[in-house]
Amino acid sequence: MPAKELLCGPPTPWPQIPFFAGEAVHLQADEVEMKDSDLTVFSGRVIINQADTQLETDQARYFHEKNEVEAQGNVDITTPSLQLQGTDARYNLDNESGLINNARYRTIDEKKGTADNIELINPNSMALNAASYTSCSTEEPDWLLTASRLHLDTESRQGHATNSVVRFKGVPFFYFPYLRFPIGDARLTGLLFPNIGSSQRHGAQLRLPFYWNIAPNRDATITPWYMAKRGTMLMSEFRYLNPDSSGQLELDYLSDDKLYGANRGRIKWQHQSTSTSGWATEIDYNRVNDRDYFLDFGTTINNSNPTHLQQKAALSYNALNWNVRAQAQAYQKLSGSTPYERLPQLTFSTRLPERENEWYPGVNAEIVDFSRSDTSVQGKRLNIGPYISLPLSNEAMFLTPKLSWQFTSYDVTNTTAGQTPEASRNVPIFSLDSGLFFERNLSLGKHDLLQTLEPQLFYVYAPYRQQDNLPVFDSGEVIFNINDPFRENRYTGADRVEDANRLTAMLTTRFLDEATGTERLMARIGQLYYFADRRVTLPGRSVDTSRRSPIIAELMSRPFDNLYIVSDTQWDTQTKDYTRGNLRIEYRPTRNLDLRINYRYLKNSLETNEGLLRWRITPNWYISARKLYDIRYHRQQESEYSLRYDSCCWAFKFSTRQRFFRVGEPDETSIYFELELKGLSSFGTGF
Repeated sequence: MPAKELLCGPPTPWPQIPFFAGEAVHLQADEVEMKDSDLTVFSGRVIINQADTQLETDQARYFHEKNEVEAQGNVDITTPSLQLQGTDARYNLDNESGLINNARYRTIDEKKGTADNIELINPNSMALNAASYTSCSTEEPDWLLTASRLHLDTESRQGHATNSVVRFKGVPFFYFPYLRFPIGDARLTGLLFPNIGSSQRHGAQLRLPFYWNIAPNRDATITPWYMAKRGTMLMSEFRYLNPDSSGQLELDYLSDDKLYGANRGRIKWQHQSTSTSGWATEIDYNRVNDRDYFLDFGTTINNSNPTHLQQKAALSYNALNWNVRAQAQAYQKLSGSTPYERLPQLTFSTRLPERENEWYPGVNAEIVDFSRSDTSVQGKRLNIGPYISLPLSNEAMFLTPKLSWQFTSYDVTNTTAGQTPEASRNVPIFSLDSGLFFERNLSLGKHDLLQTLEPQLFYVYAPYRQQDNLPVFDSGEVIFNINDPFRENRYTGADRVEDANRLTAMLTTRFLDEATGTERLMARIGQLYYFADRRVTLPGRSVDTSRRSPIIAELMSRPFDNLYIVSDTQWDTQTKDYTRGNLRIEYRPTRNLDLRINYRYLKNSLETNEGLLRWRITPNWYISARKLYDIRYHRQQESEYSLRYDSCCWAFKFSTRQRFFRVGEPDETSIYFELELKGLSSFGTGF
């Protein structure tokens, strides 16, 4: 079977064929007898050494004219990577060929087997007749591969076997009339092991992958996927890896899905390239024939319900102090609203080295053409944002005043009421970021800790500019949150610039273990204070007159090395209610037990909890469980339970998975069985 190892590290290679030529031979024996001028007999404990190869036997006969050695009785040949044993052997030192009868072999990585005889054809090739192979270290192996003839060629890094049978616990369950496989880190064209199973959505299934080793840096996998309820899908994956580029192309096609009543297909192409000259390219192209493709063929909740598929191509140049990027970006809509396409988008930005107590200038610029296949407003937008700041700091404080300017102009069509084909906007923005650092030493029991107190104030001012006549292409409002609390503009994109007169106050404290430097606890709390109404809004929104934002807080705690707690929350001071929150707890009391709990809450939108358990009950038995539960709708979203047995040479896994797709459709339950024969491959079924 071919090994699919394009980018992975090489496995332990098959050892080179033993025996000696071209090196001095050292021989010792209890007795030496010269029968005639052509024959010398060595007996007793005969040991022949050459380089790093040793042959031990009870008796050896050396024929001078043929330059050939015959060994009889307890033949033992040892190399750095292989040990061979047999009842007798013959070896010709001129053509480096020979034969070992009633042979047993063992490699340095504990792979072993037997053979009626091993033919040493040349230094790079040998054949095993009536051979067996296993990676089990026990005398009675749990799994065994037998073949009438096994041929290994270390020069071409290929091997093949005829009439191969795989046995598990003595029971034969796979037969291969002819089997080709790579040796060591080589890859080889051929069939991979099939996957057989059944599911509620597809019926009986069979996958038969074919691996194509195109070149050392290119390969492909072509997989016919038979589904009794739908038909046969042809899946293909092409990978390439060059010195300055890499990528992967996936193409799937199912003709006339019997359940769906239409052709199904998918294409995915991801490509990246870089060069020492600074140029880089990026392609991320995704497309499907229908919006239900991922619902039917996705494997998890996360990849079974996307709303849009990105189609992007970019070319960029990175210099020492600046960057320029050209990009075309479109989307395939599967659900929801249709986003604008950027065809094209050009950006420029500087990245000068920032030095403390020195002026730091820069500029960000963008020109983009927005288009959409409907009658909505579309057109071009130019945005230029120069800025200058002065980072001032010492060990106890920092103060960073910054002045920036946002100039934006539009040239649009399909304008609505109140909009003009050509419009522009100029907004100056001033921000002041400041903070202090306090610290003290304290003790908690036997632990010496360093506590810090870090107050931070971030002020932003931007005057009001009337912007209702400007279109909205890519702008959205960012809610004040713990992940990004210090923003100059509460809007993303460049279509809206906030009329800001506000202060962000944040207080952070940390407790550090002085002995190890571990952060045992970090807590912070913050709030926005508004000194004026926010008159700049998105279409359909009203003026925001609140004077304070919700309070945000975060807690990260590691009270013990095996317990980790992270939580954040948002409290609305007006409604006196929590509006969002996240909690994650990870507990590892031992190396063999891992417990995790995740909770997510978004008022009037989402409330879920997720539990994960991984437990190594004994050195051989493992269990794992994961469950995602929707508290809001009182239903399970996804669950998976598995039981695994793992020994030195084989492993077995039983798992069951259940997914909820959408209201009105039944859940799908799948059951999987997987048997892994270590050192050979794995076989799996799913129901």
